[in-house]
Amino acid sequence: MNLGVNLRVLVWNIYKAKRDNWLRDFKALSADRDLVLLQEAITNAPSDEHFEQNNKVEWVMAGSHQHPINAVVTGVKSGCSASPKKCVVHRSNYSEPLVNTQKLLLETHYSITDRSDALMVLNMHAINFVGVKKYIDQLEQLSVALCNHSGPVLLAGDFNTWNPRRLSLFRERAQQAGLIEASMSRPRKMSHFNQHLDHVFYRGMDLLSIESLQNIASSDHSPIMANFSLQLQ
Repeated sequence: MNLGVNLRVLVWNIYKAKRDNWLRDFKALSADRDLVLLQEAITNAPSDEHFEQNNKVEWVMAGSHQHPINAVVTGVKSGCSASPKKCVVHRSNYSEPLVNTQKLLLETHYSITDRSDALMVLNMHAINFVGVKKYIDQLEQLSVALCNHSGPVLLAGDFNTWNPRRLSLFRERAQQAGLIEASMSRPRKMSHFNQHLDHVFYRGMDLLSIESLQNIASSDHSPIMANFSLQLQ
């Protein structure tokens, strides 16, 4: 199955499903989505049943850390109404301290109806608690992935841009690859150092709408809902 002309997207760091009502909110938010990009997703957990029973979406999970006691795996997860024609997992060369976790860039490609090219989706959870040089190293992985694809691109996730320097570096890489940042109206969060961590960038398609849902409290990150058109430009 291919993606259609319209692409409805959910981007959300679900905070390892720790908070009450997250599954209720997730079911409601994802019900009509063609593409779902999750960070701090989990597997080997009670929520597995929901994902296994959802036959409208095909999921790809990339794990970065397994809890030593309960064996729950945390990582990024991408789900789409179309089957991926290609999947690549890029692990950061450096690890975050304490838990020794590598962070992930999950690359998936999907065929588009009436188009010969494919949509490349990049679901990213950027490395945190490290210096700028190690952050730049993961951005280099992103740049390499982008330069190898000439078709439309959706790049989204938790980029851990909690200071202006990190955000500037990320925007610079995205601009070099011809990506546009999807701007949205949203307040800053004290818990995120008054910066925005979650972003959406795109190329080769039209942004129809985007919204950060501040009323959803079942994660420490607000879900982002976006709608695109994949018609030939």
